[in-house]
Amino acid sequence: MTSANRHDRSALGWALRLSHLDLLVTMVLLQLSQSFLSSESGIQRGLFNLLFLVVVISAIRTLSSSKIRMISALTIGGIGFLLASYADFHHSVLLIAATDSCYVVVFLLLILSLAESVFRKGPADLNRIVGAACIYFVIGLFFAFVFSLLETFQPGAFALSPFSDSVGIHQDTVSNLIYFSNVTLTSLGYGDIIPITRPARTLATLEAMVGQLYLAIVVAKLVGLHIAEQK
Repeated sequence: MTSANRHDRSALGWALRLSHLDLLVTMVLLQLSQSFLSSESGIQRGLFNLLFLVVVISAIRTLSSSKIRMISALTIGGIGFLLASYADFHHSVLLIAATDSCYVVVFLLLILSLAESVFRKGPADLNRIVGAACIYFVIGLFFAFVFSLLETFQPGAFALSPFSDSVGIHQDTVSNLIYFSNVTLTSLGYGDIIPITRPARTLATLEAMVGQLYLAIVVAKLVGLHIAEQK
């Protein structure tokens, strides 16, 4: 075997061991691209909906540790995509609520699968670190859809900019709430979008607390594993 072949196999093995890398890459792409998609274009609304399905599909390796979770996430994610696509043509509060509920469940399943991988016994390897980063991204998406669900049933729960296009209003709402969720999770608190109602304030506070506690717990876990390896 030549050195080039050994290098290729080593690189392939390294990539295969990073079971959460696909998910991390697609979530970063989701965060970057969704803000540029206009709700006024039917094609771009379709791409917006497709982005979330791609995130679910990219998590297959992450979810593979539990066949039940993997099948459940793929099925519910597919249903969420179909409901979101149908809601683009038939605006309905129930359809929007069902779509948001599907993604809330999917991202919760992802958090559980990632947590099992990140907090299991074993060395503090790169895959564990990538998984920890994935959890942070998924928490932001999870709360974004929880916020969207609240806004659907309690319009005005968040101080959002008014939208004139009733067809694309859900996309605009979700996009803005993804931004708000990430700002809250990282405790930036710009103040351009604020929670108005008591449930909205409670959920926003909860997310901020989760974000701070998660970082502290993950750092403690990784440092503990590193110290254990040195002994």
